[in-house]
Amino acid sequence: MSIVQQNLHVAVFPWLAYGHILPFLEVSKFLVQMGHRVSYISTPKNISRLPKFPTELYPNLSFVRLPMPQVEGLLPGFESTADIPVHKVPYLKKAYDNLETPLADFLKTSLVDWIIHDFAPHWLPRIATPMGINLAFFSVYSASFVAFLGPPDKLIGGHLQRPEDFTVMPEWIDYPSNIAFKLHEIVNVKQGMDQDVEDPIRWASVVQGCQVVTLRSSTEFEPDPLRLLPGLLQKPVVPIGLLPPSVTSAPPDEDNEDDTWKSLRKWLDGKNPKSVFYIALGTEVALSPSLSHEAIKAWPEKHMVSLVTNLWIQNSVLTPNQTTNHASIKSKIIYRDTIPVIFISITSLFVHNKSLLY
Repeated sequence: MSIVQQNLHVAVFPWLAYGHILPFLEVSKFLVQMGHRVSYISTPKNISRLPKFPTELYPNLSFVRLPMPQVEGLLPGFESTADIPVHKVPYLKKAYDNLETPLADFLKTSLVDWIIHDFAPHWLPRIATPMGINLAFFSVYSASFVAFLGPPDKLIGGHLQRPEDFTVMPEWIDYPSNIAFKLHEIVNVKQGMDQDVEDPIRWASVVQGCQVVTLRSSTEFEPDPLRLLPGLLQKPVVPIGLLPPSVTSAPPDEDNEDDTWKSLRKWLDGKNPKSVFYIALGTEVALSPSLSHEAIKAWPEKHMVSLVTNLWIQNSVLTPNQTTNHASIKSKIIYRDTIPVIFISITSLFVHNKSLLY
């Protein structure tokens, strides 16, 4: 079946992390614009946190809220990796696996043609295939990383079992590359793996069970890995671009702007050119106080003094209206598109040698 034919009903089922949830939303919007009907499936809290957009532009996009299963080790209300430290992520994966039955119940009554899914639901092929539903695995990771993981049968056979296995360049990479983990990186990543079904097994299972693999990449950006992947995965591989956030055709409407963004924009508009310094570390980076200080000190003092205002931005797992005070760092939680970030003025650390102000 071709996914380009009209009038398809496509279900979209991301992993419970915002680096996955948001790209899957962009794919959903694109499919609706192409004339398809899309059911975006996640848990209630994650759907409520999605960025606001003009729903009238996407009339065939609906949201399916599956109640978050409760598992031992995961407190109620924690529904994404943004809510928890990395060592709690295995419990989130167990909860995600318990979505199998409610998802199957939805599929039985919804006449879905395709499911675009993530790496985590290793059980999805066994419930979708008997229903005649096609599966498209969408990887939010680069083609270079997917090539590093290699053939699914090698993953199932234990190719990447020990942390040290992730630090070595695989033999099948036939182009210049230095893609591999540092040992401390993979040790941290493995804290988030469910020991019952580790991530390489999840990955291999969904690749083997799908009809097509799609990636957040392009041939201009990663020609060599994309050339290699169809042979490694034994599946058609379709790059779909880098998926920057979509820009709607709706005219600006200051009355409907998020209040926090409105105040932040007003603050930024009042600053002189080149007087604000912006640092972003990804959607869920939570640095310790010591690492935060080290990152700030990495910038030469003369550069810090020359800046009128310096802005440190870091994501947080804290709840709305919470503040944190680590040593001399004060931070204020601000929500932008309902994703929490911390804004910290760092000028005083170098210029005034006082506690940081916000």
